[in-house]
Amino acid sequence: MSRAAQNLLLLLIAAAVLWITLGSGEYVNYVRPGFRFLLVPAAVALLVLGAAGLRREWRATQGTSRHEESEAPSGDDHGHDHSRGPRTAWLLCLPILAVFLIAPPALGSFTVTRDTSRTAPPPAGPAGGFKPLPANGTPVTMSMGEFIGRAWEAHNRDPSRLQGVTVRLTGFVTPAGKGWQITRLKIACCAGDSVPFPVRVRGLPRPPADTWVEVIGVWKPPRPGTKGTSVPELTGHSLKRIKKPKNPYE
Repeated sequence: MSRAAQNLLLLLIAAAVLWITLGSGEYVNYVRPGFRFLLVPAAVALLVLGAAGLRREWRATQGTSRHEESEAPSGDDHGHDHSRGPRTAWLLCLPILAVFLIAPPALGSFTVTRDTSRTAPPPAGPAGGFKPLPANGTPVTMSMGEFIGRAWEAHNRDPSRLQGVTVRLTGFVTPAGKGWQITRLKIACCAGDSVPFPVRVRGLPRPPADTWVEVIGVWKPPRPGTKGTSVPELTGHSLKRIKKPKNPYE
């Protein structure tokens, strides 16, 4: 790989980053939304470096005659040309082409079912505790983290805080034995550190895996003796298929 090709590769990487960040918005499949303010300057810096490198190579080519190039040594005294990298460096183009042609989707049920040991512990509640919930039957929209945290508190402390409260949860379908779960992945930095927030759904037929759904139901108290860290359950009342959210992670 020549130096010109190396600089061209920098330009392609920068274009790929700008495309998934400012064009398609698919960068949220890999990192948190706030990282946009770091990705764009990094891509611009790569554009400047790649363009400067190509300009330098173009000037060097223009300043050397073809006759001088034929007589000049191709490398150093040992017969090696250090202006070129190994041919295998072209393999670096494959991930870039993948971003443009077949951008990997957000993580889904395969990630959850492959490594069940990474299930997140019950999230800690707010410093002042969770706010009281209405018990008038109106569905309360919750994040998966909030529901799991409230379910843990209700199981280990006061069940009346959540029992009978109708909630609305949004996530993707994950097979779980003979049943299924609604799941949302939590990331701290990027998709590589994701941990699942699952809730087992009872009383509703299982949609296809990775289908995004909105489930309305009530918390099902666990049987006596169940560990407090077990996956909470929801008795489903209704289910609606939805489009994948713009940000698939919590």
